[in-house]
Amino acid sequence: MEVEAMRNEDIIELSQSEWGSPIVLVPKPDGTQQFCVDYRKVDTVTKSDSDPIPGLEDCLEKVGQASYVTKLALLRGYRQLASMDLEVEGILERLWDAMERGGISEMAPLVEAERKRVECVTVHVAVTGTSRAGKSTFIRSAMGFQDGEEGAPTTDLSQQLVKPAPYQRPGSPGCTFWELPNVEGTGFSPGDYLRAAEVDRYTGFYVLSSGRFTWQAAALADELRRLGKPFYFILTKIDADARGHKDAEFAREALRVVAANRFAHLDVGYAIGRFYCVSCLESDRFDFPACIRALQKDAMPALQRHALLLSLPHLADKTELKNSLKALIPLSAVYSCVIDPLPVEQLPYQANVRFLCDEIRLYRLLLGLDYQALSKRARLIGQPAFVLSDEIQTRMARELTEKAVAEELLRWTEKNVLVSPNNVKWIPLLESLPGGKLSGASTIRLLDAMLEQFMDDVYRVQRKVANVLRGD
Repeated sequence: MEVEAMRNEDIIELSQSEWGSPIVLVPKPDGTQQFCVDYRKVDTVTKSDSDPIPGLEDCLEKVGQASYVTKLALLRGYRQLASMDLEVEGILERLWDAMERGGISEMAPLVEAERKRVECVTVHVAVTGTSRAGKSTFIRSAMGFQDGEEGAPTTDLSQQLVKPAPYQRPGSPGCTFWELPNVEGTGFSPGDYLRAAEVDRYTGFYVLSSGRFTWQAAALADELRRLGKPFYFILTKIDADARGHKDAEFAREALRVVAANRFAHLDVGYAIGRFYCVSCLESDRFDFPACIRALQKDAMPALQRHALLLSLPHLADKTELKNSLKALIPLSAVYSCVIDPLPVEQLPYQANVRFLCDEIRLYRLLLGLDYQALSKRARLIGQPAFVLSDEIQTRMARELTEKAVAEELLRWTEKNVLVSPNNVKWIPLLESLPGGKLSGASTIRLLDAMLEQFMDDVYRVQRKVANVLRGD
């Protein structure tokens, strides 16, 4: 299996050469095989050049001022560093190159293009499994569809799905969930099934079952792991009987088929680590948030993870969401300084205050501090909305206007505070902006402060919810 996979990826090829060497497949702790080559006969006729091992000081000197030093396994998904920092480094490099070539006139269109590139990333998520497992309901809850909302999946059990069906919320193009045909039948072939579903389209797979998982589901997971695709076993309808669902034995029983069959790439321990229990009707209970956050964490490359966080903010880890937004603040600051900036009273430079206001409004919305989100959360704990809204202390989480944003930007400009260490690398580009370093640095600090203050409000709201549920 491993040899076939490597041949398909053009890593190895058949050879009749007299210099050909035998292969050895060595079992790894996770149950997969490590491809090794026995070069001992080649070694016996090899004349070696004896070179001294480089000294440690020489090695460190070669590294120099490098920001990242890494060793990568360049096979399957490991060849991609899922780091938003590296993505932002690339954006900065491209903007700086444009600035050096043609100044603001050449950089400004690229700033707009980079923003659009980030915003237009679409992540495709597959939901499959056995019949009557609740795939449509799972998709509706994961995407936050309300009853009767346009575009929501239906639950017509009389219709058998024969090809993947996409679902996307209007106004939220960053994530598309696909309901795939059922995984069933004695002649089921995971390879044929995934080829028909166009497996490369999807960032991850949710494999659903309302009872014990079948061999077809396990075989599909085995093939997905061979292909390097993230997948998650989802046991649905757990609200019918949730006893013991947190125990490892409960998971082992649901995944008994994995232990009962010999799969090349799937073992019980690995399967249990990707096992979640959910109620498809209640996205805030059991393991529903955890299974969504697992995909948000595993998604690669970084912009796909960013798109997943922004598309499913109601289930995202708020700290992860904040960090993903924070990484792109310098790009937003440059945008404000060079795209349609206007004079602002008392500011020594021009800024696009309307854009900054929209950006801060987006932060507030994604972190669940808008009135609609607070009202919904208050209803879940049987309280009026003001019980939670009273916990919010940040001025612009309560009343957001362009005037308030301009005043806050002026305050940061007068402070003339340096940017955070993570954004120091942007200083040379900021110094070349029309308003100088002060314009870009002040805008970065404004947006950074808004995110941090909003997160403090998030923690206060969370504490209040916990206190109400405890009866305090």
